Amino acid sequence: AYAKVADIVTITIVSAEDLQSPTVLLGGDAATVTQGADASNWTAAKTMDNADTQGAMSISITFLDLAGNPGVTLTSSSDGNNVTFDRSVPTITTATIASNNGTDDILAVPDDIVTLTLVSSEDIQTPVVTIATQTATVSAGADAKNWTAAYIMTSNETNGTVPFSITYMDLSSNAGTAQTALINDTDGAVTFDKTQPSLSAVT
Repeated sequence: AYAKVADIVTITIVSAEDLQSPTVLLGGDAATVTQGADASNWTAAKTMDNADTQGAMSISITFLDLAGNPGVTLTSSSDGNNVTFDRSVPTITTATIASNNGTDDILAVPDDIVTLTLVSSEDIQTPVVTIATQTATVSAGADAKNWTAAYIMTSNETNGTVPFSITYMDLSSNAGTAQTALINDTDGAVTFDKTQPSLSAVT
């Protein structure tokens, strides 16, 4: 599980007997503890902020029964689930574009496939990509930092430079700034031309 700034991380506590209100630390900070249906059921919650440390969140639960007998401090969840806190905003570090045009990969005509290759600074969820303002088909690469998006050009597209847009967020749902410019592309943009050539004169 993942958490970002302003997310609420909640831990559920069930004991074998009634307890006094337990002391719970989430990520090293005191959580707000609330009793449930009875004194053997409790929840503890913390709202994440920019001051919290990134990474796997630590857990500490200190508790006493009603007679004051201390239990063994718990430092992990019984179900093995951990929450990873991430407050970093992802970025696109590479965005290159090319077509499968037989003459030049920076040219495109109807039925050519324009492919955008992108690399992010960290693992991201499946990005939403448009090419020529149309929804592209997105495919995962070797890992969640590497993606490709492809679109088959049609006669409905406008002549000129083929625009694109990449909307994305990391695994904690931190949204990156939409990417509309090429990065590390040595060839430059793809130019689309659907205009049929004609002869002005034959003599």
